[in-house]
Parts: sequence; structure tokens; C-alpha cells
Amino acid sequence: MIGWVLIGATLITYGSNFLAYRYLKRRRSDWFEKIALYFGVNMSVLFADGLFLFCAKLVEEGILIIE
Repeated sequence: MIGWVLIGATLITYGSNFLAYRYLKRRRSDWFEKIALYFGVNMSVLFADGLFLFCAKLVEEGILIIE
């Protein structure tokens, strides 16, 4: 189960980075603003990925305890 959650988290991370890149590619803005948006997107997505992995680990441990 952890493997599937990890694969999903990786796809979400790379997908959001791709969408941020596509959005910022067409938009004219300062380089500092672009870097700030990249870091903001990455930090938010990695926080959400960590929560998903934590919940998956809790569920997996709970299933093992029940058995």
C-alpha cells in the first residue's frame, strides 16, 4: 500500500511542477517571483504528500495490528 501511495505522491509532485512550469512559461514576471512560486508550490505539495504517506502508514499499521 505504501508503494502505491508513494507512486501517487510522486506523480502529484511532478504533475504540479509541470503545471507550474507551463503557467509561468507564458507569464511575464520577475525571476524572483517565479522562484518564489516554484518553492511555494513544492512546499505545499510536499507537505500534502507527507500527510498522505503518514495516513497510509497509520492505516497499514492498523491493518497489521488487527490481523
